[in-house]
This record gives sequence, C-alpha cells and structure tokens, in this order.
Amino acid sequence: MTPDKNLESDGFEEKENCKVTDKHPFLSYFRLLLSSKLVYIPLIITAISLVISFVSVISSSFAEFYSRTAGSFIRMVLAKITGILPFSLAETLLAGFVLFLLWCMFRSVQTLIARTDTCEFEDRANKVFICVFLCAFSLYNFSFAPSNHRTPLDKNLGLERNPVSAEQLYDCMIKVSDELKICLDMGDIRRTPDGLSCMPYSYDELNDVLNEAYRNSYDKYPFLSRFDSVAKRIMLSPLMTYTHISGIYVPFTGEININTNYPDSVIVFSQAHEMAHQRGISREDEANFIAFLVLFESDDYYLRYCALSELYDYLSNALYSADEKLFYEAFYAADKRIFYEILGFNDFFTPYQNSAASAVMDTVNDVSIKLRGDSNGVNSYNMMVELAVSYFEKLN
Repeated sequence: MTPDKNLESDGFEEKENCKVTDKHPFLSYFRLLLSSKLVYIPLIITAISLVISFVSVISSSFAEFYSRTAGSFIRMVLAKITGILPFSLAETLLAGFVLFLLWCMFRSVQTLIARTDTCEFEDRANKVFICVFLCAFSLYNFSFAPSNHRTPLDKNLGLERNPVSAEQLYDCMIKVSDELKICLDMGDIRRTPDGLSCMPYSYDELNDVLNEAYRNSYDKYPFLSRFDSVAKRIMLSPLMTYTHISGIYVPFTGEININTNYPDSVIVFSQAHEMAHQRGISREDEANFIAFLVLFESDDYYLRYCALSELYDYLSNALYSADEKLFYEAFYAADKRIFYEILGFNDFFTPYQNSAASAVMDTVNDVSIKLRGDSNGVNSYNMMVELAVSYFEKLN
C-alpha cells in the first residue's frame, strides 16, 4: 500500500512541476506564470504605464503635458545612458534575442530527442519572454506612447493645415526650387561622379552639427524636448537598405539608428527625422516636417540643401499625381542642378527597389503606424506637403 501512495505522491509532484492542473491547463499555467515573483513587479509597472497611456488617448492636453515633461525626461535619460555605448544597443539586443530563440529551439529539440522533462526549461524561458515583453512595453508607454496623442503639430506651429490644390503645390515647388538654387550658388555643395552630394563633415561631426541645429530651434519651438543625443550607425546597413529603412528611433532603448549605406543627403535628413521622434514628435509627417524646419532654418547651406531636396521630392511626387501639366511646368522652370541628386539617388536605389524585404517591412511599418493612432499608415510620410505649403504661404 505504501508504494502506491509514494507513486501517487510522485505523480502529483510531477504534475506540479509541469504546471498541469485542472480542466484548463493553459489558463492554469498562464496564471502560475504571472504569479511568479519574477513577473510580479513588471506586471505592476506595466499596469501603471497602461493608465498613463489610456489617459493620453482620452485627453490630448494630458498627452501634450506628459510628453513635454515626464516623457521628455525619460527619453532624455534613455538617450544619455545608451549614448555612452559606442555601438547600437538595440541592434545588439535584437541579435541577442535571435540567438536566444535559436538556443530555445535547440534545447527543445534536444530534450525531445532525449525524452527528458522540458517543463522546467519551458517555464524559465517563458518567464524570461514575459518579463522582457512587459519591460519593453512599459518603457514604450512611459516614454513615447503619449506622444501619439499630443496636440497636432500644425496647432503648435500656428499653421492652417488643409488639403492642398495642384496650384498650391506648384507655387510651393517653385519657391523650394528657388531656395535650392540659392543653396547651390552660395553653399559648397560637393558631388560624387554619380551626381550625389557629399557631406562636408564626418558622421561624428554631423552629430554635433544636427544637435546645434536643434538647439537653435528650441526657443522657437518649445514643444520639442531639449537635449543632445548621439546617433548610432547600423552595422548591417547594406543589408538593411533592402528593407528601404534609412533610420529608426527605438523608444525601448532611446536610440537613433541610422543606415549609413544611403547617400549623404538622405542620411542627414533621416537623422534629423529620427531626432524629431526622439524629441517627442510621433507622427511620421510631423517628424518629417520638423526635420525640414530644423535643417532649413539653420545657417548651414548643406543642411538647408538636404531639407529642400527632400521636400522637393515629396512636392514633385504630389504635384505629378495631382496635375501632370503643372508638374512639367515646374520641372522645366527649375535649375537643372537640382536633378543631379534625384538622378544619382535613382541609380543608387535601383538594386534595392523591388526587394521582398521591403514589401514585408512596408506592411509592418504600415501596421505599426496605424496602431500608434495614425489611420493613414505609411501614406502619412507624404502628408508633410500640407504642412510645407502652409509654412511657405505664411513665410511669404
């Protein structure tokens, strides 16, 4: 009789270790995971972050206040801590996470072949996954999520944002081409044999130049967070180009990551764009326009040239879609030196244009933007032209 009791006892302990209980083993296992001391604290922090995120959704005033104060402070702290590292922490963590997944797969296959108990290993791995997810989710909610619902940029800038006509696009395109001509005449715009412009400074110097440009904008645009930051160069930039991603701001680490395989003018604008995200501008069209403003209103002719070249590209695409006749009128009226950059970029981009990776990333980016509250998805990048037209009409 005693051996039977021991067997029952051993069987009961095995069930406890494997977390198999009643009629709903999945729910029971999930409940036990969440009740673990390892997960308990991240759960509380996540709950607090969700409250902040929810209040931001229902109150743009709160979102604006939080983004300028606590959110700004958290983004600055993250940027300063990770800025000490000479490499991208986000890129390193991503590589480490992939290796961890491969290791988990290897362990699972190994235990399956050996027919050993996998419950303890799975339990620990799942707890690590849950803790990492909760910490990342909380960091996002505390630092960046409220920025998705803050006061629209046109209100902060005092601009009137409305759908634009083909005539307005044409007028703005002419003004931008005139400004580009000034940059080409007055600035030292050097070019490679393929027509692409060259930065007159190194990548490290570009950091200093862009930080200075942002510092000069803070008094005029007080809704931007005030701090200097360091952009990280992505080690796998050539491969990343196939995704059509020129830069990314990672709110989980507070880092700006730049694809240095792109032409210099794209690198400059992309870094300014990601710095806008880092300073609390969430929407893609708004980050695009802040990047344009900061670069265009600087005293550096190359920064102004990069801003105007990017805007000219957006305007020409929008005008071509709205009215081909007006597009060609503006095209032929422009200084022909403007098109060196466009033609050079087209030659550079041709090998990457129709990659499978870009199709996947476009979908992922579209979903990500929509989840942040912008129903326009990836089309929101192009909507900076509405802000640009209003800006140039007000400027003149």
